[in-house]
Amino acid sequence: MSSVKSSTAVFEDFQINVKLKISALWVAVMFCYVYGDYIQIYVPGILAKAMEVKTTAADLNTQLEFVFVAILMAIPSIMIFISLVLKPKINRWLNIGVGMFFILTNILFNLTETWAFYLLLTAIEIAITIAIVWYAWQWPKTDELV
Repeated sequence: MSSVKSSTAVFEDFQINVKLKISALWVAVMFCYVYGDYIQIYVPGILAKAMEVKTTAADLNTQLEFVFVAILMAIPSIMIFISLVLKPKINRWLNIGVGMFFILTNILFNLTETWAFYLLLTAIEIAITIAIVWYAWQWPKTDELV
């Protein structure tokens, strides 16, 4: 009698916490924002426009625009950390709200873009942000004893 044992190796897998998933998605979307802005400087005319801003940097409107953009781009950076430390109830609604805001912002600000790379990155940013909203919406629940 021959006893041949057949075994199949199975890859180890473990459950990843929803906070880590959402935080990682914020990191991914931030990279897309940075890459898009970096690549955009090679679009003809962009550097010329940037040089014009230098001469009007004291203009209050220009400074306010830069402050607005800085705040807008700081929010996803902050969400990377906030997604890891906030309590689930607040975390969930904040990620849904901020995510929806950035989906709408991406659509509204990029409707006039014609460069394929920028439209591609915008589509990826929207898809990633939809995933953030989805994971936040589907946040796992536990039975709580009162």
